[in-house]
This record gives sequence, structure tokens and C-alpha cells, in this order.
Amino acid sequence: MGENPRGQYVAAYGSDPTHGLYRFAHGERGWQGSLLSVVDRLSALAWHPTLPVIYGVSGSEVGRVHAWNVSGSTASTLTDAESGGLEPCHVAVSPDGRRVVVTNYSSSNLMVWDVAADGSLVNAVALHLAGSGRDPERQEAAHPHQAVFESGELRVVDLGTDAVRTFDWTGSAELRLTGGSPVPAGTGPRHMVQLADGATAVSGELTSTLLVGDLASVGGWSVYPSTTVDTADGVRNYPGDIRASRDGHLVYLANRGNDTIATFRVVDTAAALVSEIDSGVTWPQHLAVVEDDLVVAGRGSSQVVALTLVDGVPSSAPRVLFDCPGAAWILPEHASTG
Repeated sequence: MGENPRGQYVAAYGSDPTHGLYRFAHGERGWQGSLLSVVDRLSALAWHPTLPVIYGVSGSEVGRVHAWNVSGSTASTLTDAESGGLEPCHVAVSPDGRRVVVTNYSSSNLMVWDVAADGSLVNAVALHLAGSGRDPERQEAAHPHQAVFESGELRVVDLGTDAVRTFDWTGSAELRLTGGSPVPAGTGPRHMVQLADGATAVSGELTSTLLVGDLASVGGWSVYPSTTVDTADGVRNYPGDIRASRDGHLVYLANRGNDTIATFRVVDTAAALVSEIDSGVTWPQHLAVVEDDLVVAGRGSSQVVALTLVDGVPSSAPRVLFDCPGAAWILPEHASTG
């Protein structure tokens, strides 16, 4: 990550006073971390596009949404409120910074919040998602897992109904469903990423697959195994986070269970496995491309590691950057907050 690596804010997932929002910075003594806010089961983070404000979601039975104004190793709370549902797992901010969308996994709903001038959250509007899927244990209802703002739309990956739902995004808090792209039954889509040529790549959590396709082409998905590693007896592989390379032609996929990072090259809507290497952590929960590294948060091993990218491909043994309890999400620091 170079001689002057960017600081990292990390969601430390857990339920004791050592967990919450951390900031790690690199100095003469290496990486040093400080706990900025104690939070129970903090699972995901996102930046406001122009303000020094971080949003997060936490909790299980009753979810919460947070907003912090941050500056270096200080964080002041702007919002700490119920998320409007159960087990929130993702938070997204609109490109204009006027809305925040929270996906409440277990209660099958989205909450759209207005953003005040200081970055705090007000005036939430709820949207319930209906439907179910083939798996009676994991797909008994809609389970939104990620919301992505892309090309004037809000796209919601719904693990419970095997679909990527598309909503018109006009800037208002009222969402209008305009379409949906179903994936093969039982896939359990978790996260998606948009690629340079317009294709979309999706991680299939329940079938251990990578899907590549065009959201405008209903049912037009190409499906690939997410891993080539033989899974140990009694261990199931759950692909989770997915990221694109800087040029948008490579896909990095985190295999939780096998604990590997698979890299695929995508041309049009066809993918080819380039490499699969040890992630260096247990349960690689989240990925981030930071300068010339792929940074991996290992929730199970409570570590954050870096894999050097050579021509975009992870090509080295993992380097441990720092230990962080229950490391679940990495948010590289904005230049204005250091």
C-alpha cells in the first residue's frame, strides 16, 4: 500500500465493548488502531460522497443505523436510531448525498432516509419486499442483502427471492419498482458489482457460484463455480463479497468457508478463472481495492490483510496489516479526514 498508506476505518463485528467503529493509521510504529465508537454487531459502513461522515448499520433482533462525523481518530455521533427492521446488513448512500438506504435482511424491508445538511439522518420511509425462494431455511421470505446506486437506478440484491430488483431513482425517498432480473432458483444472490463493459457480476451464496450477465436480459446469466478448492468434510463454502478491479475487467470473489480469493477475467458476459489463492484470513467478509492492494477483512480471524496486485491479479502471500476484533468491513479514509 505504498510508503504512506491511507488510514482505514473498520467495522469490528461483535457484542462486547471491544467491538464497534475503529480507525487504523500507519506510522513509524506500523499500524495503530483506536476504537472510536462502541457498537453492538456493526456490520457495514459507507461514506457520504462530500461530507466527512460515515454511515453504519448494526444489531440483529432490532437493527440500528448510525452516522458519525469523523476527523482522524475522533468520531462524533450524528445519528443512532433504529434501522426500521431486523438484522440490517448493508448501507448505501445516493451519489448526490441526499439519501441513505438500509437493507434490513430478516424483516424483508428497505428504509430510505433523508440526509440533513450536517449528514445526520431524518424522515425514514419504509419499503417492504415480498416473495420467497426455493430454499425453505434461507429463502422463506425476501432477504435484501445489498443496495447499489448505478446508472440512475437503485439495484437491490435479494437473496430470498433469487433476484436483483431494480428501482427507479429520481432522488425522492419514494422507490418505484421498474424491473427485476431473476437468477437461477436456489442461488441466493448476496452481492453484485458493475463491470466496465456493462456486465454485472453477482456472488451466489447458496450455490457457491459466480454469475455474470446483463440485467436488461432477463434470465441471461452465465454461471461458474466460485471455487476450485475441495471443501473440507463438514465445511460449506459461502461466497460473499465481490469487487471489481480498477479497470473493471477483473472480479475478485471472497469464498467464506474455503477462505480463498478467486479472481475471474470477464469479457462481455463470459468469465474465466485467473487464479484462486489463500485469503490469509478466516471467513473473508469484505474486500476493498486500496492503491495496489486487495485488502481483505477476516471476521473469523480478526485480522485485516493485504494481497499485492500485479496487473490487477492478487499475486503474493497475504501481508497482515493489523489485528482487529471481528473485522467485518473496511472503509479507506478520505483525504479530507486524515
